[in-house]
Amino acid sequence: MHVFLDIRKIDVQAFDKPVVSLGTFDGVHLGHQAIIKRLLERSKEKNKMGLLVTYEPHPQSVVAPESAPKVLTTLEEKLYLLEKLGVKGTLVINFDKEVSELGPEEFLEEILVKKLNVGEIIVGHDHAFGKNRTGKIELLAEASRKYNFQLEVIPAVYAENSLTAGRERISSTKIRKELKEGDFNKGIKMLGHSYPIWGKATKGKGRGKTLDYPTINLSTPPVKLLPKDGVYSAKVEIKEKDYFVMLYVGAKPTFGDSSRSVEAHLFDMAQDTIDSEVHLFVESWIREPQKFGTPALLKDQLKADEKKIKEMFHIN
Repeated sequence: MHVFLDIRKIDVQAFDKPVVSLGTFDGVHLGHQAIIKRLLERSKEKNKMGLLVTYEPHPQSVVAPESAPKVLTTLEEKLYLLEKLGVKGTLVINFDKEVSELGPEEFLEEILVKKLNVGEIIVGHDHAFGKNRTGKIELLAEASRKYNFQLEVIPAVYAENSLTAGRERISSTKIRKELKEGDFNKGIKMLGHSYPIWGKATKGKGRGKTLDYPTINLSTPPVKLLPKDGVYSAKVEIKEKDYFVMLYVGAKPTFGDSSRSVEAHLFDMAQDTIDSEVHLFVESWIREPQKFGTPALLKDQLKADEKKIKEMFHIN
């Protein structure tokens, strides 16, 4: 995948009426995937470049930092997921104060028309752009006639809600809520993929090793949304090797430690991982955190957790 990181260096001659999709795409969830699928279909049909345009950092962190959400995907995680879906070109717009002040008409003309020479735009049904998100679908439709590009609007994607026996629209906001304080596995279904948590392996206090369950601590960016406290099944890639993982997120109540951490026990780990880049993918929720009367009782529970996770992964 070709990634463009500086729009100021883009030469309009590089683009020949590309098919473009716009959005923050935080989480690259099933709703986003419907847009991306159509982007790839149309670019193939027209034999034109399919270009996904996204923003870094999250726009709300610039326009309203006090209410900015933690992100489902960092830029690196997002680019990884986009490439896996088959996206060939991604433009990352540095969303700063200057960009946030661009009115929707100015954004359309200066970036989409003059810079990208757009031939077709594909967006979600609720897409908004420009200063204060004042640019709506109606303006895009009007601009498509003015600047002679095609426009396609992708309808909302829904997930089944077993509690209400109905359907609910998939959104990054709803997924954040499920992962942080609701039903993690429901959030995963809305994402349509395991939850990435990428960071660097750091040295912990060594308590896991005393229980015969050594762990690596994962240092993550402050903007990254961590799921609610508990035990999870996960997979990880370190130094180009893959491992199955028993993951713990939260405090350590058995040891009277209230600090929150992300700790991963890698099955069959046989190498030093400290300071290594870690690509963690959380698969499913296992259980709530518990306080045990003794470390021995905690070890017994870890054995049960290990057995359950290995059964889920069909490993011995």
